[in-house]
Amino acid sequence: MNFTGRQKVEVQGVFRLLSFVSLGLIFAVIIVGAFVSARGQGLSCSDWPLCPTGFSLSLGGEHFIEYVHRIIALIGAISVYVTTIYAIKRFVKARTAATITSIAVSFQIAIGMLVVLSELQPLIVAVHTGVGVLTLALALLTFILSYPVITGHPDSN
Repeated sequence: MNFTGRQKVEVQGVFRLLSFVSLGLIFAVIIVGAFVSARGQGLSCSDWPLCPTGFSLSLGGEHFIEYVHRIIALIGAISVYVTTIYAIKRFVKARTAATITSIAVSFQIAIGMLVVLSELQPLIVAVHTGVGVLTLALALLTFILSYPVITGHPDSN
C-alpha cells in the first residue's frame, strides 16, 4: 500500500496517539496497583474478574480502589490491542513491538488473575509487578517507534 506524504503523516499521528494513550494507561495501572498494594487492599476484591458486588461500584466502598485498578487495566488492555491492530494494518515500523506488548498485556492479565486466586502469594505478586514494568517498557518502545528515525540524511523519514 503506497501512501502519499500526507497519508504517512496521518497514519504516524494516529499511531503515535494510540501508543501514547496505551503507555499512559499502563503507567496508570501500575500506579493504582502500587496504591492498592500499599493500602493492603490487594484482596479487597477476592473474586476475579469482578468484585463480590459485581458491577456496582460505590465511591466509599471497600472494593473501590481495586475495582478502579481492574477497570483501568481493562481499558489499557483494549487500548494496547487496538494499537497493535493498527500497527499490524498500517504502521509496519512498530508492528513487532506492538505485538509483543499485546502478548505481555495478555500474560499480565493472566498473572493478575493468579495473584487474586493465590491470595497474594509473594512470588506471583513479584512476577505480576515485574511483567507490569516489562509491559510499560514495551509500550514505551512502541511509542518511541512512532517517531521518524533521525539519521541526518534528508530522506530518512
